[in-house]
Amino acid sequence: MSLENLQEALRDMDVVELGQYLEDDMPAHPSHSKFYKVRWHGLQLGDGCNDFQLIMNEHNGTHVDSFGHYINKPGFEMIDRVPLIKLCGPCVTVDASFLKEHETLEKAHLMAWEAVHGPIREGDGVLFDFGWMRYWALRPNDRKFCHDYPGVGESAAAYLVEKKVRMVGVDTLSVDKDMAGTDPAHNALLSHKIPVVENLRNLDQLHDRRGYFVALPLLIRDGSASPVRPVMLVDRG
Repeated sequence: MSLENLQEALRDMDVVELGQYLEDDMPAHPSHSKFYKVRWHGLQLGDGCNDFQLIMNEHNGTHVDSFGHYINKPGFEMIDRVPLIKLCGPCVTVDASFLKEHETLEKAHLMAWEAVHGPIREGDGVLFDFGWMRYWALRPNDRKFCHDYPGVGESAAAYLVEKKVRMVGVDTLSVDKDMAGTDPAHNALLSHKIPVVENLRNLDQLHDRRGYFVALPLLIRDGSASPVRPVMLVDRG
């Protein structure tokens, strides 16, 4: 496709914001350090500009896990070596908001979804809308978001591996349910070089819409993860 054709195609597409704001007191996984934004210079303080220092964990906010986050073997890349094509491409969104606290989405749920919406294709990205974004809130009101969330179950993760999907994303703190123990979804997906994007939002806008997902990680040398600002390009209307 020529650059001119790409520009023409993009004119007919909407861009849906899928990332959470990075801000003080935002939810963070209980095992991860928190995000801080500290003023360094301020025009109102007599300085020549405004700028801030950011102090954060790689896994704060909307972020992508590298393969090396869970897999300690040669060839399982950290974030600076995860191929960008893994995080750019066609994508579908599965409505999993019917699940209750601590429940898991399993293979049978995915097959039922495919019966209605068509098959998940090899190379697809797959996003799961657990409806958990509604609980995103700043501290001290973040407890609900940080606990009791559902997740992708072991049989569903194995099915996604079988389908040869490109990446998986969720609107929860983890692709595994809260207190999952052995984290079967993380281990199954990352061990097959399927990156995981967590803490997405606005997935309810994407039900029944196939789109083109883009989420570029920062070039953090040997990082286990990176913050991203993901978007989905979808046909307008």
